[in-house]
Amino acid sequence: MSFYKMFVSAIIGGMVFYLFHLPLAWLLGAMIGTLAFIKLTKQTPKLPFSFRTYSLIPIGYTIGENFSKQTLLDMVTHLPSMLLMTIGLVLFSLLLAVVTNKLTHSNLKSTIAGSIPGGLTQMVAISSEIKGIDLTVVTIIQVSRIITVIMLVPFIVYSPIFHAGNTDITSTSDVGVNWLFLVFIVIAYAAAIIAKKCKFPTPFMLGPLIIIAVLMLVGVEVPTIPAIVISAAQVLIGIDLGMQMKFGEIENKPRFLAISIISSVVLVGFSFVLSAILLGIEDNISLLTAFIGLAPGGMAEMALLGQAVQADLTIITTYQLFRLLFILFLVPIIMKKAFLFLERRQAAKIALK
Repeated sequence: MSFYKMFVSAIIGGMVFYLFHLPLAWLLGAMIGTLAFIKLTKQTPKLPFSFRTYSLIPIGYTIGENFSKQTLLDMVTHLPSMLLMTIGLVLFSLLLAVVTNKLTHSNLKSTIAGSIPGGLTQMVAISSEIKGIDLTVVTIIQVSRIITVIMLVPFIVYSPIFHAGNTDITSTSDVGVNWLFLVFIVIAYAAAIIAKKCKFPTPFMLGPLIIIAVLMLVGVEVPTIPAIVISAAQVLIGIDLGMQMKFGEIENKPRFLAISIISSVVLVGFSFVLSAILLGIEDNISLLTAFIGLAPGGMAEMALLGQAVQADLTIITTYQLFRLLFILFLVPIIMKKAFLFLERRQAAKIALK
């Protein structure tokens, strides 16, 4: 029963955000509604299934609809700038990790793992394989960054800086629903299962994205997914994010949270600087698209935001995906070697004393 009450609370939150024309209304509103329910009732209901997992399918589907042969050519041409921007963002994240470590006196390994913008699930999984990392610290920093980015970036995007207006995918109405999309949703789900077995990062988003993109490239007419389905996906992701706001026992928690949030805001500011630099490197990217593509949030959430403001979804997904893959495949190797070097150096200092 508590689950249904929480679900109603999330829907009410989404409706309030929607009525006030706030950005990503159903995602942010559902997140706030869920968080309010948990804090007020002191109850954390168990979800009947992974909300985030299945909500990623229609998002991947929608992104796949935007692919074409020209898109693939654009992705190749953007490779050098993607690498440069990703390295810049990761290095700045490491600098923030060192500052956070100095201010909070927490474990350096943990603050580094928590500060790298590789996604909550992915970074927790990576961190669990490295000795000496406090997963609570990693989770708190990652959740603080994700929530800060999801709350802050949409309001920046909708500000006069970008002149994005009040466009929102949830406010549009479907002229007609092509129910054939259900067949393609099933195909997308099958692709997600295959991607999961192949151990792809974010498989329930990448699987549908890849199969729909391939169908588009070979000339298959893929029906557009109804806006109400995207709105439902936002609600599910919002509920999932709201339930992730669990802060474990940690020394001087208010100070740690405050520093984590401030560092997240600074990271968003740095991503804006990088997006401005990117405009000088690439000619066919708008500041709006560049900023969302480089924002250190989740790929799914940034894709939803890009769709809401009619930015270039393909560019956004490409930059977000490249950073995710770069972090997943290269950062763990670098982290392990760096931590091993630091441990040997510390051991040598102790031996000299």
